[in-house]
Amino acid sequence: MTALTTVQFGAGRSSTQAALADLRDGLRKWRLWMSLGWLDVKQRYRRAVLGPFWITISMLVLVVALGVLYAGIFRQEVRSFLPYLAAGFIVWSFISTTITDGTITFVQAEGLLKQGGIPLTLHIFRTIFRNFVIGAHNLTVMLLMYLWQPSLLSWHLLLLIPGLILMTANLIWISAIVGTLCTRFRDLPPIVANLLQIFVFISPIMYKPTSVPPDLEFVIHLNPFYYFIDVVRSPLLGAAPSSTSYAVLLALAVVGSTMAFYLFQRTRARVAYWV
Repeated sequence: MTALTTVQFGAGRSSTQAALADLRDGLRKWRLWMSLGWLDVKQRYRRAVLGPFWITISMLVLVVALGVLYAGIFRQEVRSFLPYLAAGFIVWSFISTTITDGTITFVQAEGLLKQGGIPLTLHIFRTIFRNFVIGAHNLTVMLLMYLWQPSLLSWHLLLLIPGLILMTANLIWISAIVGTLCTRFRDLPPIVANLLQIFVFISPIMYKPTSVPPDLEFVIHLNPFYYFIDVVRSPLLGAAPSSTSYAVLLALAVVGSTMAFYLFQRTRARVAYWV
C-alpha cells in the first residue's frame, strides 16, 4: 500500500479521528518500535568492541575534566561538584540527542513512510526509545559516582521514575513538533541544534543555581530545561526535586501535547509527501 493510498483510505475520516487512530496504533505496536530502536543502536555501533559504552567513556572523561576545572572556577568542592556535573550532563545528553534526532525522525524513515501502513507516531516512539537505551548506558557514570560516594544513594532515587515519565512525555510532544516542522522546512534542524548549544550554557548544568546573582535568577526560572533536568538529576543525587518542577513539567505536557496534536492532525497526511 502506498502513502497515497493510505491518505486516500483515511480521507473518509476526519483529521482528528485519523490522528487519534495513528496515536493508538503507534502505542499498540510497541514491540515494533522497541525492536526498531534497539536495531538502530546495534547498527550505530556495529563492529565496535565497546558499542554504546564509547559514549559512556567519553561522558566520564568529559565529566572528570570539566568537573575538576569548573570546581576550581566556581570554588566548589570536587567531591560534591563532580556528581552534580555528571548527573546534569547525563540528563542533558538524553534531552539534547532526543530533540536533535527528533528533527530528522521522519526524514530518516523516508522508505517506511512512502510504503505506508505504519503509523507516524511509531517513528517518534522509536526515536525516544533509541535515545533512552543510549542514555541508560550513560548511567554507568553515576554508578561509579555511587561507588565513590555511597552517601548519594537514598530512597529519593525512586523519584527517578515519575521524573523520567514526565520528562519523556514532554520529549514526545517536542519531537512530534520539531519532527513535523523540520520535515517541512529543511533549514530548521541547524537552527534547533544551535538553540540547544545555547541552552547547554545557560542551563544549570555546569553551575549550580545558587551561584547565580539574584538579578539573573530569572534566566533559570524562565528556562524550561531547568525543570527537565531537576526532576531527574535531584533523585540521582539523593534529593527530592522541587514541587515547582513537577508542576511546570505537568503543565508543559498538557499544553505542549495539545499543540502537538493540533499540528499533527493538520499535517499528518502531508508528511509522506515532504520527505
